[in-house]
Amino acid sequence: MDPVTDRGLAALLEEAESRLRVERVAPTAPTAPAVPLDLRGRRAAVLAGPGVLRDDCVDGLRVFAAAANVGVANTWGAKGAFAWDSPHHMGTCGLQARDFELLGFGELDLIIATGIDEAESPPARYALAPDIEIVAPCNLLPLSGTVIPSTQPIEPNELFTRLAAIAQPGYLDDERPRHPARAVMDVRNALPPGGIVTADPDPAGLWIARTFPTIEPGSVVVPARRAPGIAAALALVAARTGRPAIAVTTVPVDDVTRAVVDLAERLGTPFGLEAWGEDVDFSYTRLLVEAAGPVVAWGGIDLDDGSRP
Repeated sequence: MDPVTDRGLAALLEEAESRLRVERVAPTAPTAPAVPLDLRGRRAAVLAGPGVLRDDCVDGLRVFAAAANVGVANTWGAKGAFAWDSPHHMGTCGLQARDFELLGFGELDLIIATGIDEAESPPARYALAPDIEIVAPCNLLPLSGTVIPSTQPIEPNELFTRLAAIAQPGYLDDERPRHPARAVMDVRNALPPGGIVTADPDPAGLWIARTFPTIEPGSVVVPARRAPGIAAALALVAARTGRPAIAVTTVPVDDVTRAVVDLAERLGTPFGLEAWGEDVDFSYTRLLVEAAGPVVAWGGIDLDDGSRP
């Protein structure tokens, strides 16, 4: 492998800083719709992507969901937009081939998409309803003041039910090697309040993105695009702001990750690093595939072990 250069490391940290940056001013001014959105008698749901967090519009999303009486499915870049036990939370999606089918998107009359990153969820995957309404995150709050709410109840969906049947017993599993969901819960329990978990797009990142029970927006970051060392770089950037951070990756640990750890030590900015290997039983990933289809995020992952494809 080529040695990690200072220039390459600087570029990676710049990418990480951009990924963690929260824009406090929405890119466009919010505008109230000329015609109210009428959801009476219509089966509707919201698909929320990372733009909702980036543009600081989580509160607007929550107000809109309550006003519209609709459920919200979030892509993994918008984890924490709703607490996992919120009545509006439909689950995290975009990671596997059948996610949107199992969410029931094909049975809806309308999908309201907001803040979507096509690297996480291209329209060809999620646009299963006859009508798709694209709403800028900054317009969610104005829209909540005029929306005519759905008269349809927010029903449980099969994706959430299937994944909960895998994750919830796993959270409590004391066997060794660890169930990946137990490894996820161990990370969550180790994270101080206000902390952040970052993960590489690999089998560990899949389980973090899929099953981490998030209660705070922006507390879990698994990038939509692969880059060696990105989890460690994100954790270092967060740690430099004083935020407790844990980076999760799989073995073997790549040279870029090692270089980031070395840099953190030189800067006196420590962060936690977990490298999941033989202590985690990745064979459980096949249960996820049986439940929701092949992994489509990041071009798929190797299910034979915990290594990167």
